[in-house]
Amino acid sequence: MRNFILFLFFLLISQQVFAQKNIETRLGYSYTDQFEFSDEWQYLSTDIYLFNGSKFTRVLNELERGVKRPKKRYRNQLEYLFITAQLKNMKLFGNDEIVYPLYNFYVDQDKNDYKTQVSDNLEVVRIIDKMPLSSTQNNIDATINAKAITNDQGDQVFNLVANQLVNLSKLTTPTGAVLSLVGEFGNLLSTRTHKREYRFSSTIRLYEGQDFDTRLHSVKVYVFVPGDVKTVTIKSARLADYLAKNPNKLERRMLEEMTNYKDYPYMVVANYKSLYKMDVLTGDEVTLDLIEKRKQKVQNAYEQQLINDETYRQEKLFVEFLRVFAEMKQQLNIYRLNYRNNSPEINAKNLFAIIQEYKRLKATMDAREAEFKSNSTYKNIFKSEYQSILTNADLYLEADHNLKSGKLLVNTLRDLENDPTNYNTPEKREAALAKLYAVELPRPELLSASVEGEAIVRLKAKLETQQYAAVFEKDVKKLEDTPASDETIAVRNALQDKVNASNCLSCRDKVRDAVTAYNKRYESYKLREAVHDMTKLRNEAEQQVFTYLRQQLCFENNLQATAVATTDNGMDSYYARIKEKSDAFALAIKALDAHTKHKPEISQLQKVQEYTKELRRLLKEAEQNYDTLCSIDKKLCECPA
Repeated sequence: MRNFILFLFFLLISQQVFAQKNIETRLGYSYTDQFEFSDEWQYLSTDIYLFNGSKFTRVLNELERGVKRPKKRYRNQLEYLFITAQLKNMKLFGNDEIVYPLYNFYVDQDKNDYKTQVSDNLEVVRIIDKMPLSSTQNNIDATINAKAITNDQGDQVFNLVANQLVNLSKLTTPTGAVLSLVGEFGNLLSTRTHKREYRFSSTIRLYEGQDFDTRLHSVKVYVFVPGDVKTVTIKSARLADYLAKNPNKLERRMLEEMTNYKDYPYMVVANYKSLYKMDVLTGDEVTLDLIEKRKQKVQNAYEQQLINDETYRQEKLFVEFLRVFAEMKQQLNIYRLNYRNNSPEINAKNLFAIIQEYKRLKATMDAREAEFKSNSTYKNIFKSEYQSILTNADLYLEADHNLKSGKLLVNTLRDLENDPTNYNTPEKREAALAKLYAVELPRPELLSASVEGEAIVRLKAKLETQQYAAVFEKDVKKLEDTPASDETIAVRNALQDKVNASNCLSCRDKVRDAVTAYNKRYESYKLREAVHDMTKLRNEAEQQVFTYLRQQLCFENNLQATAVATTDNGMDSYYARIKEKSDAFALAIKALDAHTKHKPEISQLQKVQEYTKELRRLLKEAEQNYDTLCSIDKKLCECPA
């Protein structure tokens, strides 16, 4: 490439040179759109419209003869009309002021007049399309020159072409855009050799098929006149109104109608700026392999100077964001594939891995928002793509209850970390703890090994410490100081009900300890009460044994006397049956007496309660036996006091 351009240069300087005459290019009108173009509008497209082409005949003839009075004819004949454009701030060409050949029309002579074969219906010529600018300055310089070339001593055209080729040869990494421009210079030379019309045709384009946001930046109207013409007047009101209302696309017919200039040829140069268009991805498309390809594509574009420094930086940061998202997707796949087959402990670890990546994703977005809150490239181009990926992440976490709870946990953590007022009341703390405990997570010692896990453990502890102090500490102290009794058992029960309704696990532990201590005191209280009741009842039973023994003796004496006194043999069976009941009464008295003599175990409430229960049963049994005997025959129970 470099050798080829140098070859053309040496070929050019050996050609015959031609004379040239200048046609003045007057700026008849200039328009700059009021839209505020931020830094990311970094590409330039330029359209050229040529109007009143047939009027070049007038320009050439007036150039030679004068506008008002004839001049002496030039010795040499006019041969070409050469029109060029010079654009600045083109980063692709090393910021050199590159000249673009636009038109080269052959000039013919009819008797004493010059004629040019320039059509009035030339369509728009886009000389550059979405070329990166070297800076974000709002002005775009485009200088249009027209030269009338004679057939002698006209070396400027060839020198211009030669100089441009030499400048292009200095580029160390020539691109397709550079080769296109070299081709245009070659076409220009070819048409000059064969005396044919030349028109710029190879639009220098770097991006094919991409839907860039493009809008009009500025318009300049240049009028080609002889030097004798003092002023050029273009009525601009209608044109300005048309341009303001059509910032995205101009029409040749409407431009001509709104300009409404008929005197001389004129050219409309329309400059458009384009917004950088990043590759848009959906969540399903994001993979680690795709991220690597994107990273390399951005790197190549930067090295070829197709994107500016800020865009390159934003793209690299976005790649980092995508990598976190891809890691979360991988963890999601592991969770989905193995959820039914894994143990609860493994599932907890898988779910926590998803929570980690999701929290990192949100934290990365926070960092971008904070760092680039006044950065237009981020706000106008990249922010919406960050939000789109986050939206995809949120949707993935709606797949089941565990994932939903995991997302809720992350958002709760972020709220607590970012704003302490989110847990400054018992109600808010309870709500936060409910969300933090909604997910089955690995053990605290495993959680604390990661940044995200440590944050969960730390915030839970902080919330529970505050909740205990505000809600339970006073009640626990009260229970600790309360004597255990049947009258105070309601205090214990109320505290238990209160803590059971709480999501504060450490609060439950502390209340449980206080309740356990109270229960021990209450058990001691109950034991003392039971021993007291047992002792009292045992004393009563001992006295009752003596009473029953006396009543038994009396009953038996009365029974014997009654049986001897009667001579009715039919009563034997009757008295025998009563004797059985009397024996049962005697056995009950004996059992009661034996139980009262037994020394109970008074160190255990249950033992005391069992002894007392049995004592009451034996007392009841003896009483029932006595009552049965007396109900059979009251006379048998009539004993002296």
